Amino acid sequence: MKIAGYIFAMIGGLALIGGLAAGHSVFGPLFWLALGIVLIYFGKKKEEEKHSAKSEATTPSDDNIHQNVNTQMVSADAGKEEVKRETTTYWEKYKSENPAKASQLQALLGVDFSLLSDNDAQEKINSVNRLCSQYSCEIKDVKKRCLQDLEQFPLSFLSKMIEMTEKEKEQEAFNFNIAQENTVCAMIIGWMKERKEILENSNVYNNHIEDGPAEDQLTPEESFRKRYTNALLKRIGGNANNALFCEGYDSPVAHELMDVMYAFLKDTTEKERADSHGYGKRYTSVIIEETEKVTKQYCHAALQECVEHFNFPNKKVVTSFRCPYCGSWKVWDEDYGFECAECGCTWHAPLGYNLYLEKH
Repeated sequence: MKIAGYIFAMIGGLALIGGLAAGHSVFGPLFWLALGIVLIYFGKKKEEEKHSAKSEATTPSDDNIHQNVNTQMVSADAGKEEVKRETTTYWEKYKSENPAKASQLQALLGVDFSLLSDNDAQEKINSVNRLCSQYSCEIKDVKKRCLQDLEQFPLSFLSKMIEMTEKEKEQEAFNFNIAQENTVCAMIIGWMKERKEILENSNVYNNHIEDGPAEDQLTPEESFRKRYTNALLKRIGGNANNALFCEGYDSPVAHELMDVMYAFLKDTTEKERADSHGYGKRYTSVIIEETEKVTKQYCHAALQECVEHFNFPNKKVVTSFRCPYCGSWKVWDEDYGFECAECGCTWHAPLGYNLYLEKH
């Protein structure tokens, strides 16, 4: 419109000048000039309206300002909430979702999980879950179940088991790509050490060595008897009152006692000392007598039974000391063999002791 106004005004102006110069009528040029001026006026007015509308659009009102501020505040709060969600630790999330299990984990491992990294917390939890899965039990029961398995082994075995489990710990860490201290083996090693300490503190040997007369009041034979008995009891350790370890001639403790006995029977230094102190001819008898006392007290088995099983583990144990049918100790030595006073059964067995020293 504005451009058309300039064109018409220019035409009208030129025609007016020409008409005036030529003395012609100026009505026509005046019309076109007036039309051009009108078009220019309305064109400018329209541009001003557009410019004003554009300015209003680009300049925010008070309401818009408040709205923008509120929007920014909401966005900031949402951002803070998002950051808060992102900084929630693995343990906090696990504890909120599994409060009972989280409490059991803390009690089981004695670890403040809030001080652990997300990675360590997750690895420890996963290891506990694997162990619980193996025992098909809850977290609160898994240590008890594991210790029940460990009770099958006497004190003398625990050090070796700890050593072997240390090697297994390295392999487990490699297999699961986790830190060694977060493995199942690491947990079990800790429990084995706890058990070992308990057994050592309740060691029957520690309670025994305080008994009896002073060493300088004993004869050489009595001194040897005491020293040998101490060696036997030291091997039993804290397993003396645990039937799983001690009961029977085939028990782990009976096997350990046989190891000690044969070690002394083969010890030439001890034998020479016995000869020099006058009890050399009784050396083997002394060992048999003292070993028999211990096997009967702690294993409820005759020494010969322990010897038979130790040397022939795949053979049925038959001795003159106990009925092989009902287990009674009431045995009569008859001309036709041995007879049980309880069940009346009879059997044949060598009389006395055979240590099978030729095998050792």
